[in-house]
Amino acid sequence: MEYLLNPALPVHPARADRWRGNPIVGKEFQYLHEPFAPRWSKVMRMMLTPNPQRSEKKRDHWVPRVSPDVSYLGDRSRNWIVWLGHACFLLQLNGLRFLTDPQLTDMPLVPRRVHPPFGYGDLRGIDYLLLSHDHRDHVDKDCIRTIVANNRIAKILCPLRLSGVIKDWVGETVVEEAAWFQRYDLAGTGVSIHLLPSRHWCRRGLRDFNHVLWGSFMIEAAVGEGEDRRIYFGGDSGKTPYWEEIGRMFPGIDVAMLGIGAYAPEYMMREAHANPAEAFTGYRDLEARYWWPMHHGTYDLSNEPASEPISWASRLMSRHGLSDYLLQPAVNEPWWFGAGSSGAVGRL
Repeated sequence: MEYLLNPALPVHPARADRWRGNPIVGKEFQYLHEPFAPRWSKVMRMMLTPNPQRSEKKRDHWVPRVSPDVSYLGDRSRNWIVWLGHACFLLQLNGLRFLTDPQLTDMPLVPRRVHPPFGYGDLRGIDYLLLSHDHRDHVDKDCIRTIVANNRIAKILCPLRLSGVIKDWVGETVVEEAAWFQRYDLAGTGVSIHLLPSRHWCRRGLRDFNHVLWGSFMIEAAVGEGEDRRIYFGGDSGKTPYWEEIGRMFPGIDVAMLGIGAYAPEYMMREAHANPAEAFTGYRDLEARYWWPMHHGTYDLSNEPASEPISWASRLMSRHGLSDYLLQPAVNEPWWFGAGSSGAVGRL
């Protein structure tokens, strides 16, 4: 077994003396907490087994609300976060714009169910792209190629070996890869970003299983004198003990963006996607103030009805007296994130 990291990037102090990098055997990165591998037998079982929620799913036409107001895009003065559907967030911090997992269009055989009031070709002023893993509902060739062509991207931040997927799409744009627990080089921006673990896997073809690393991001921003904010973008992940470790490493997380969709059937999805109850456990393990659910309502990727994930998450938060800490903005609805707010997030 080998261990890989980017020798040019620092490792978080909590791991610096015991982290050699991500383990890899042959060409495959390894997930060492309860190792797993997707199996074609499970895919066939899912395809051949009737969905027990078929009727309920057919009746459920819920989609996330969409705000038509795009005036926030002209504001470079405040800090805000906007959900664009699925796992795509646009964050403005210290006047810089960060875009996560830019997939804003239909996929082959999987149409997008909800759209922001603009296309990926309309996005301007993007400074950094954050790519969590290589799956096509997170890393889209046309979206990335167009965004890079239309913006002065300072750097693309991604896990190890993802540059091999996107290199022909991005020209001379700098791509910086990291292993888990490493901090990207954003010197002078007032923003710090670490790549962190998630429980997932990678593959774009038939013979490249886990040739690329996957992960999540901790985004820290100094938004005022002596005031920092911490935003956790969970990428795709099944339930993992890493959430608790991340919470210890980064105390005082303001917002945890955790996926809640594509969890049924459990035998197929649980290894890589959390259901709302598991994501709620992650929110508590991270000890975050707010939970911002994602990865639901945008694409039909699994057996559960469209509205079930957010309804389930809402019931959980209500049952624990935490309804005020569940963020459910509309697609394209900005939430400010600024100094003097004691971690509060609110509508503009």
